[in-house]
Amino acid sequence: MDGGTPSVVELLKARIGNQGSISFAEFMQAALYEPGHGYYCREEMTTGPDGDYFTSPDVSPAFGRLIARQVVEIAQRAGCHDGVFHLIEAGPGTGTLARDLAAGLSEEAPALAARTVMTLVEISPALARAQQRRLKESGSLLAGIRWAAWKDLIEGRLDAGGPFSGCVIANEFLDALPVHMVQVEQGRLHEVRVAWRDGAFVEDLARFAPARLQDHFDRLASREGIELADGQRAEAGLAALDWVSSLGALFGSSGRGGVLLVDYGHPARELYSSARHRGSLLCYRRHQALDDPLAGVGHQDMTAHVDFSSVAARARAAGFDVAGPVTQMKFLVSLGLAQMLAESARLEGSRGVRERLALHQLMAPGGMGEVFKALLMTRGTPAGSLTGAQDPFRGAERAAAAPAAARRGDAA
Repeated sequence: MDGGTPSVVELLKARIGNQGSISFAEFMQAALYEPGHGYYCREEMTTGPDGDYFTSPDVSPAFGRLIARQVVEIAQRAGCHDGVFHLIEAGPGTGTLARDLAAGLSEEAPALAARTVMTLVEISPALARAQQRRLKESGSLLAGIRWAAWKDLIEGRLDAGGPFSGCVIANEFLDALPVHMVQVEQGRLHEVRVAWRDGAFVEDLARFAPARLQDHFDRLASREGIELADGQRAEAGLAALDWVSSLGALFGSSGRGGVLLVDYGHPARELYSSARHRGSLLCYRRHQALDDPLAGVGHQDMTAHVDFSSVAARARAAGFDVAGPVTQMKFLVSLGLAQMLAESARLEGSRGVRERLALHQLMAPGGMGEVFKALLMTRGTPAGSLTGAQDPFRGAERAAAAPAAARRGDAA
């Protein structure tokens, strides 16, 4: 087993020594976010070809520019017509999406861009520096760009005056928040914890699950009809749900605008089905998927699929109208990806080939286009009316079905 980053390992060993074992969520929090040494806080952290995985913004700037179109529509329909418009990105990574969002907003709606303040919520100083470098490339017309702690935003310490007006963007953010892990044995829910034995991190199955975990799965049973099978393992993304609830505090009672979440995940019935008997948690290192989260601590990404049903329920409880999830392919095609693809066909040589391949990758069935999904949450306008929430293929399906129906009628 790879010993990982010594300071993270030593820190976790000390916590385990004091407590006997720790929750998997506490282990994951330290492994990913421990200042200076967690996976996302390392100086060398990056994504794309030189990192451990690709994100959609790494593939093509079209991703950010199409999201900018959705932001413009939300601002217009929600009535965000005057004053400062806040564009907040949670977990902005290397800043690639922020750069493309800023450029796209400046092109699509210069007047809106001129009163937009972009706020990046980042805990890693190394990534914040990378974001600053990327944003210098954007050539944006934004009113301002700043960095802030999420707590300061939701507690209103950064802005005085009227109600919130703006959009929050979170791409591959919820999946990287710490998750609790449970396992059912003889019909009883147990928490999977982490201990240290014989020089290595090991799993430790607690005799019971804490009340909050039990309540979470009780709600899934009553709301979604979900019952975990004996021996089945699953994750509970309580941190993700808490974050969604905090959006209600950000918007307050009279805020307007929206939230766009893009992540990989499933409705609860699919996520917790027997087909995922061992849960969804995976690790990534050097573009390889690994299944041992206790190895390489601080040197590998950890991620669990998002329970979109619970996220949507929590968003509605926080006062948002919700649409989706829709696949990334449908979301991007609705906003104009097909037109971008057609325009790229006019580009000659290797540049045109690269651009077309990148656009295809964003919407590939079985790949990014299907694995990733978008959830739209709004205040001040129905989420289901937004362009990104539509099915761009519905009309084509009807048109294809019509000739078939006509042929059946002729045969009759």
